[in-house]
Amino acid sequence: MSTKCLIASLALLIIHTSSGQQCQTRSFQRLCVTDGNFLVLENERMSMTINKTKGQIIELYYNSPLDSTIKSTNLVGGGSNYYLANIYVNDKNATVRPNVGNIEITQNDELIDLAFTSNDTGIWPINFEFHLVLQKNSSIFYYYSIHKYLRDGYTAEQLRWAIRANMDIFKYYNVDGKRAGTLPLQRDVKSAQIVYDWTYMFKDGSVYSKYQQISSNEDTNTVFGIYGNRFGLSLLQTHKDWVSGGPLKQDLTTHTGYLLLFHEHSAHYGTPKLIPTKGWTKVYGPIGLYFNDGESLSQMYSDAQRQLKEEEKKWPYQFVTAPEYYAQGRGSVSGVLTVDGSPNKEWTYLILTEPHVDDPQLESATYMYSAVAGKNGEFKIPAVRPGTYKLQVIAKGVVGKYIQDNIRVHQKENSDLGTIDWKQETHGKLLWQIGVPDRSSAEFKSPPGFPSPIPNLEEYRKFGTWLSYSKTFPNDPDFTVGSSDPAEDWCYFMPMIKTPGFPNQLKLVNITQNAQPTNWKVRFDYSGSTRGNATLTLGFAARVKAGIRALINGEEILEVVDFVGPQGDSALFRHAAHGIFRQQSVTFNQSLLKEKNILEFTPPVAVSQDDLDKMVMWDFLRMEISN
Repeated sequence: MSTKCLIASLALLIIHTSSGQQCQTRSFQRLCVTDGNFLVLENERMSMTINKTKGQIIELYYNSPLDSTIKSTNLVGGGSNYYLANIYVNDKNATVRPNVGNIEITQNDELIDLAFTSNDTGIWPINFEFHLVLQKNSSIFYYYSIHKYLRDGYTAEQLRWAIRANMDIFKYYNVDGKRAGTLPLQRDVKSAQIVYDWTYMFKDGSVYSKYQQISSNEDTNTVFGIYGNRFGLSLLQTHKDWVSGGPLKQDLTTHTGYLLLFHEHSAHYGTPKLIPTKGWTKVYGPIGLYFNDGESLSQMYSDAQRQLKEEEKKWPYQFVTAPEYYAQGRGSVSGVLTVDGSPNKEWTYLILTEPHVDDPQLESATYMYSAVAGKNGEFKIPAVRPGTYKLQVIAKGVVGKYIQDNIRVHQKENSDLGTIDWKQETHGKLLWQIGVPDRSSAEFKSPPGFPSPIPNLEEYRKFGTWLSYSKTFPNDPDFTVGSSDPAEDWCYFMPMIKTPGFPNQLKLVNITQNAQPTNWKVRFDYSGSTRGNATLTLGFAARVKAGIRALINGEEILEVVDFVGPQGDSALFRHAAHGIFRQQSVTFNQSLLKEKNILEFTPPVAVSQDDLDKMVMWDFLRMEISN
């Protein structure tokens, strides 16, 4: 016997001799585990069979009180549970799955925790383990993972855990209460025309993309799921301190094949890749997978939302004993946040980051703790590991960001910051503003996209809005302050050429490519002093490989060829209203202003047909003058 086989046999022997109560085949009578050729984990509500070498759930059963036939049906029949990592090792890309080298069973009267450790560190150079946890008489099983630095040369682009469910049983999905219904059948997707990455046009002219189902509830807690006729499986995420990119991060939820997704890390929408450094470790999760019953899809989703609130109360989960998780000794931070002396009327996010983090959007390696302020400005950021942090605040309707350093969090204590009065960024008297500072382009006009089988989509979530740009704005936007409507007269994105889109996509809307540069105009009156300075502030909700040039009455005042950060976040083409936010200000002499003024926006450099996918997405535009 080879040394490798001997080690594997010894590992399995240790597992066998340390196992707990033996399960009968789907007895649904007690909390138990057995470890024959496969691991079986079971309680009164569910049973799962797990492939030892891969850590995959290959059988999953649910003891439904409403449908007695379900408990004998494998809910991942024809599918499976799996972990998948898209990585780079010494700049060479690879797609890997864990190869389990050891399994540790922790059991008491209330729960069983199965820990699976990967042993392929030569192929996947990271110390990686993931856990499945089942509690007594519970309708939830939990998943979490622990990653630890092993050596340099490793970069992660996507880390995800997923369940591919039985398509004969699971027929519906629910992302956010509005985007809910029946997914296209896999056979229809396979026969459809591919028009973009994971985007398909059916024979009836409708277009479906998995990106139309990204999580739109950019918050500290989310729930989404897949459902049968009278039961469902929902993924519950609470206090997402592990999320790369901060609380406004968007990611995939469900898509064809009835896939339920948990992204530990992804580079979607501009988030940088994860590059572990020496000493790095991170716990992703736990998340809860919740079985429930109901007479309708909306009823089951509402019940899952109720259960999510119950899970919030349990955070941090005490069953996680890993020291990296720090379940026992976390603290909190509280206070009151006002803007110019008053509570902000719209949402306000408060984010605790490591001291070195300049922008939560671009942070992947560390934990970030978030909360939303209440109507009176009060806030409490719970379950924070002890340490020293930076407080970063962003708010709807407020330009800029508030930062406070040296926030100390102590074990099992609350740090009260008192009242914080955030003085909004200002450059004088407001002359005009287009849009609302909220890091989103959703309030602006969207050209029509193709219909979709996903219901209740905002127009920007439909495929091909960029293809209709030249029809909706044949002469580019020409906006007059005081009479034009941002929702009708200002497009949510600015392409660099007149007809954005690949040639084969333009054929879908019978448009011939026109590579002339775009030229946008804002017209406004001014009757004030020509002394002093004026300031133009631009907020961009997203960007793909583009810059911006601005002219006042023919005089150039701003030229940005390239922005700092990711070259592109693909938010426009992946059906989102925002990606990586950027803000740009320029101050110029008020002598350039006249009674009647034209502010123009153009590409910063010469364009060609190769610029078909270059664009920026707007958040807001603001003009201020000296007091």
